[in-house]
Amino acid sequence: MAVLSSSDDSVIKKNYRLSTDPVIIGRHPECSIQIDDGSVSRHHAKVVSVEGAWFLEDLDSRNGTFLNGQAIQKQTRLFDGAIIKICDIAFNFHAGDGATRGDRPTLEERDYSKGLLPRRSSVVLSDDSESHVMSQLDPPSHQMIQTSKVSAEDKLNAITKITHALSEALGRDEMLTQILDFLFDLFSEADRGFIMLKDANGVLKPLGFKTRYAQDDEEIRISRTICQKVMDSKQPILSRDAGKDDRFDTSQSVFDFRIRSIMCAPLLNSKDESIGVVQLDSLRRSIVFKEEDVETLVTITMQASLAIQKADLFEQAQQNRELQADLELAHELQQRFLPQRPPEFQNYEFFSWYRPMQQVGGDYFDYVPLDKDRLGIVVADVVGHGIAAAMLMAKVSAEARFALATSSTPEAAVCMMNKSLSNMNLDRFVTLAVCLLDQRNDSLTIVNAGHMPPIIRRQDGTVETVATKESGVPIGILEDYQYESFTTSLHDGDVAILYTDGINEAMNESDEQLTSEAIVEELKHCPIKTPVGIGENLCTLVNQHMGFRQPIDDICMVCVGKNPS
Repeated sequence: MAVLSSSDDSVIKKNYRLSTDPVIIGRHPECSIQIDDGSVSRHHAKVVSVEGAWFLEDLDSRNGTFLNGQAIQKQTRLFDGAIIKICDIAFNFHAGDGATRGDRPTLEERDYSKGLLPRRSSVVLSDDSESHVMSQLDPPSHQMIQTSKVSAEDKLNAITKITHALSEALGRDEMLTQILDFLFDLFSEADRGFIMLKDANGVLKPLGFKTRYAQDDEEIRISRTICQKVMDSKQPILSRDAGKDDRFDTSQSVFDFRIRSIMCAPLLNSKDESIGVVQLDSLRRSIVFKEEDVETLVTITMQASLAIQKADLFEQAQQNRELQADLELAHELQQRFLPQRPPEFQNYEFFSWYRPMQQVGGDYFDYVPLDKDRLGIVVADVVGHGIAAAMLMAKVSAEARFALATSSTPEAAVCMMNKSLSNMNLDRFVTLAVCLLDQRNDSLTIVNAGHMPPIIRRQDGTVETVATKESGVPIGILEDYQYESFTTSLHDGDVAILYTDGINEAMNESDEQLTSEAIVEELKHCPIKTPVGIGENLCTLVNQHMGFRQPIDDICMVCVGKNPS
């Protein structure tokens, strides 16, 4: 005989045996099941029997009637284990000992997905004792139990539907939700369902959870032992009655939630590696899963595994597209930070070339006007490449402008920059050459902080490397280091070349570096004498040397020279 039961104190009769007569639930004393609660309508809902099946109907109540967490709008069929909720009072519907799973509706007739509640509780893996499980071939060991029964038609329909649906889903969250929806639709005996996947560190994390019953938010425990056993063996597990398994005695997760029957199947990727598990369990003593259910679950998890991999690839591709867009924006912004045109400095000509190895780079150059007669020139190289190097270089750029504007000498400016960078306690350093060009006496003062020595090509074709003895350590290493300067004159037709090591270390397809010596030799024989002509000639030299090979480092070069009278 079917029974409605409730443990709520407001319910006058805790257990009510249903008969063929309509059962009225409400606040009025004449109701079959009276609820002493002001939020309940006088005649709130009724349960009726139609041709041997039980149905629930709301009687236009003020606060509605809920079945398995979903408000009902019309007469709705009840199945064993259903939860009826009227305001804050919950009733359990038990179909009775004569109920079987063979009379349940087909997949096309039922729509459990609307009544299933996506859980928002905290879900954790519980460390419990080793679980004793029945193999897929073990016969049932309990009497008077109902076994789950999935017809061949239901199984085929479910696999067809889930394959079609998962082939269209793209996001992982959408994928996991659909998998649980289909599993609960197919296995009406399941009370809880979990999907656990490995994270980037290989740790198993619960990412999907669904329950057939509305419960208060609490911490939900899942047996880590069962999940790990399935992951390691790559084989499904079936436990017919975890509550009577003596090896579950210390398992808090099984005890707390009265778990009866469990089946758990692995999720395997295309390389036959375990990436997660799917677990379904039942809280009802009268329900157990059997071997055919496990076979059906394994078939579905095979499709689910491929779909999850597809979803992960889609999300990765989406993230890559977003990252690429961000990098393109960062590239554009970094290009805007660099000088957009050469400075207007009487009788002097400038050339610059900047080519990052990636979208953004750690090399940098700048022109810093100090007054009408003096110009600061900076060429720098942050150790490393990419976004981190570019972010540090933005800091160096700001520091260089401030230091040059507030210091009396270029060496004092470099000392200020070094102290600022050292105080940041970063595990990085910066090489740089800071020059002060003074057109009053046509002098070029150079401070070299561990950078490539500048090269000067004189008007008569001679080439010299300067500021080698005065070179100091890169900034950001020794906070109190005192830097020295080197001063030379730039006569008509002289050109100074400042560059980063991406120039001289440029590799060809045979892994051969260009070298500084090759640059010097090129400058000796270059027929062009202007800064622009020499700069373009060196660009051609580097590109011809690399051929089709991409740069292995950021490339930066600045040429400055005095025009012949």
